[in-house]
Amino acid sequence: MATIIPEPLIDSVYARLRDLILSNVFRAGQKLVDRDLAEQLGVSRTPVREALGRLTMMGLVEARSRRGYYVRQYTAEEMTDLYEFRKILEMNAARLAAQNAEPVHIREFEHILIKSERLAADSANHAKTVKLDLEIHNLIARASGNVALYQAIHNLMDKVMCFIWVDWVDASVADTASFAAAHREHKGLIERIIARDADGAAEHLGAHIDNAREGLATMLQARDDLRNVVLAETAAK
Repeated sequence: MATIIPEPLIDSVYARLRDLILSNVFRAGQKLVDRDLAEQLGVSRTPVREALGRLTMMGLVEARSRRGYYVRQYTAEEMTDLYEFRKILEMNAARLAAQNAEPVHIREFEHILIKSERLAADSANHAKTVKLDLEIHNLIARASGNVALYQAIHNLMDKVMCFIWVDWVDASVADTASFAAAHREHKGLIERIIARDADGAAEHLGAHIDNAREGLATMLQARDDLRNVVLAETAAK
């Protein structure tokens, strides 16, 4: 008789593996061995396999024939496609948020502005900066008042989060100037939403996403170029 694994256990394992991937504890391209993961999480291999299957469907993990599971490693081109789609969704969310934000949302935006000012003086606190970045984009989606749009953005952010984390937290790419620029962009965006400037909010958010995409594209392309050089040198030996 097949063992029935409780759904809450699978959900828990899935959430823990997802968080480890999104926070870059498990790096892009890293192999995920179910036996090792089961031992690490203190569970059997079955819920781990179920969770890996879900993560594969989400696009965070890829199953390679006869080789097992690996953390998905997006190319610069794939990242660009995701960010272009993100831009379409979030520009509409920003425009709607400026039009539809309720008083409770405005108070949340004002509170975020205060938190943002405090973090701007402490650019070394990368983890809190990432959290606030996600908080801002999530609030904009909620304030839009469009449930379907909010859900679409929420689902997309699971994939985009991998790039956000690298962009903000990886010490090799993070710098004071980029933090300051992002702070100014977020501040200007929130101020436009509070002022009910729908077109201004949409344009500002679009430019913010473009800037993030361009920085990431440069970084990922450099990574891909280096990998191709290494592979070519290895093949020549």
